[in-house]
Amino acid sequence: MTNPTKLATFPQCASFGSLDRRRFLALTATASLAAVVGSQAQAQENATRSVAPGWSAADIPSQVGRTVVITGGNGAPRIIREGTFPPPGEYSGLGYQDARALAGKGANVIIASRDETKGSEAVALIKAEHPEANIRFDRLDLADLASVKAFSDKLQNEVDRVDILINNAATAGTPDRRVNGAGLELTWATNAVGHFSLTAHLMPLLRRGENPRVVFLSSGAASRATEMEDLQTEKDYTPLKAYAISKAALLVLARDLNRRSSENGWGIHMTASHPGVCKTFLIPSGPGPDSDFGRNLLAHPERFRPTELGVLATLYAAAHPAAETGQYYGPVNDKYEVGISQDHAAFATADITSRLYDALATATGQTIG
Repeated sequence: MTNPTKLATFPQCASFGSLDRRRFLALTATASLAAVVGSQAQAQENATRSVAPGWSAADIPSQVGRTVVITGGNGAPRIIREGTFPPPGEYSGLGYQDARALAGKGANVIIASRDETKGSEAVALIKAEHPEANIRFDRLDLADLASVKAFSDKLQNEVDRVDILINNAATAGTPDRRVNGAGLELTWATNAVGHFSLTAHLMPLLRRGENPRVVFLSSGAASRATEMEDLQTEKDYTPLKAYAISKAALLVLARDLNRRSSENGWGIHMTASHPGVCKTFLIPSGPGPDSDFGRNLLAHPERFRPTELGVLATLYAAAHPAAETGQYYGPVNDKYEVGISQDHAAFATADITSRLYDALATATGQTIG
């Protein structure tokens, strides 16, 4: 585990002009996000070499016979209007690009997400590109533990094993704090609790997999999380804070599960990845382009990359023979070539890691093992 690092905290003040403290904190956080992500990416470009120069999705080895589950893979490409978010041009979901690449290499791909219409559209587009693709959509709402169990039970009856699980789906929060039916904040419930539950449910299938791999998607925004005491952002909610905490939690969880796999002989290759800054649905479907989060990022269109590049780190972790278990992969240069990412959750001590696992186990009533 990386030595704890003290990260910058937000300034404390009662007011700032006509802004109340909560609004000031939100503006402070969002105004610096793009700068933080950009400076981190630049620093990493200067310090880190790619582990696979020139590697692309076309270089993925055959995945014939492998069963792949991808959460949130229904973001089929669309064209957006000038002046909206992200920058003008074609954009799509990361999970869609994962599914497209792996199905194209012969994998049996299951897209698991909430929206059947969008999921079916994604499947149709991939089949049009790869007529022989073995791909389908199944409904899964990660914010609803009953839906997670129903999906998992159905899968147990349909496949003998799962070889790759990509925990990709995410929400960037809502303008105001919202909770699910169990009283869990929606960002936390979707990004962290739901993926913990799904991974726990699928462990029997994963342990029967051939060189099974699990990839958790984190984010450079995880570096904005400085602690794990307010997991559900009850004290001071902003979309960015909720998103940052959930993504830091997934990175910490990936490392913890890798340790547990090694110590307990699960034989499961656990990694984490992040996509850099890409043209996705994350902000439009969450806090919205008119949020502080959205407006700030919209002001920096040069930082966005196509999702085809953003998924390379995840695809490397999921399918490259040389990918190392326990690593955190991300883009390391302006070509988005894959390398070992900097630690976006450096504050996570062994004690924090243990308490995070316990919190997730309590929220789901499950353990992973």
